[in-house]
Amino acid sequence: MQNNSTIKAFLSGDYKSAILQLDERLYPLELAYAYFFEGNNSKALDLLSNLDSIRAKWLQELVNLMITNKMKSVTYFEIRNFLEIDIDLLIKAQKIDYLQRLLAYSPELAKINTETYKFIGRILLNSNLMSLAKYYLDKYKDMVYFDPELHFMYARYYIKEDDMENALVSIDNCLLAMPTYYPALELKKLIQTNIDKK
Repeated sequence: MQNNSTIKAFLSGDYKSAILQLDERLYPLELAYAYFFEGNNSKALDLLSNLDSIRAKWLQELVNLMITNKMKSVTYFEIRNFLEIDIDLLIKAQKIDYLQRLLAYSPELAKINTETYKFIGRILLNSNLMSLAKYYLDKYKDMVYFDPELHFMYARYYIKEDDMENALVSIDNCLLAMPTYYPALELKKLIQTNIDKK
């Protein structure tokens, strides 16, 4: 976005100010997001129809989801590249209604990209929405158990819950799948230090 005041206006829910500050020629995608978050879906779609980018296409899909409760032709890579970013935006902007619709649509997205639940779990974990994060990590585990990143995230979850025993089990599962994964090796040291202190 153009500057800090525009970002602040956007994230505080003052979309009208953000819209006034954004130059359509320089920031058409950002302006489309501001219209979308304001609830002016027709204006957002009008702007997006003139943009030729994967990011603009993804936003069109999000707008369509809010209008029709479905996405028309979302791709594996769009989910991989943009889902977490936009969930983070929705959380920060407190667009809970949009977030609920997107999360409700996650089973459809998971049919396209099996990592969907992992992506959702990770961003919810990073946002400290712990029980919701665990719910989506569990859904992903039911589909794909042998993913070292999943067990790494479970370890982080258990650390935040101050459950070091389960954190250790999770990080060991991660290292079983990927023994030389440096972040996991370091996290295991931290977990073991916490267990030793008790």
